[in-house]
Amino acid sequence: MVARFELLSVADAFERSLRNMSGLSAKHSALVAASRVLAKRIDLIAEDGFIDGNGKLDNVTVPTFLKYLQALGMTVDVVQKAPAKTKSGSQKDMLADFRREHRQTV
Repeated sequence: MVARFELLSVADAFERSLRNMSGLSAKHSALVAASRVLAKRIDLIAEDGFIDGNGKLDNVTVPTFLKYLQALGMTVDVVQKAPAKTKSGSQKDMLADFRREHRQTV
């Protein structure tokens, strides 16, 4: 089953998430307050393509808001990428590995 979400402002969506969050207490007050400010700012600057009042691109507010959400435990765990292959072998080994991985099947 796929969840359906209403089209909400970031501030409204944050408030909805708060209502459905368990485990938050008074010690989270400052994080919640700062997150509210950031959510309102995102809604404000989103209307202008994330250009602030000084004509500069705001590329700080959204990542900061996401860090606050993470601190509140409101982010979803992401799937880990497969570990990168190490290239410690010789050139011959690397070429053989490349050929094996890219062999065409007929």
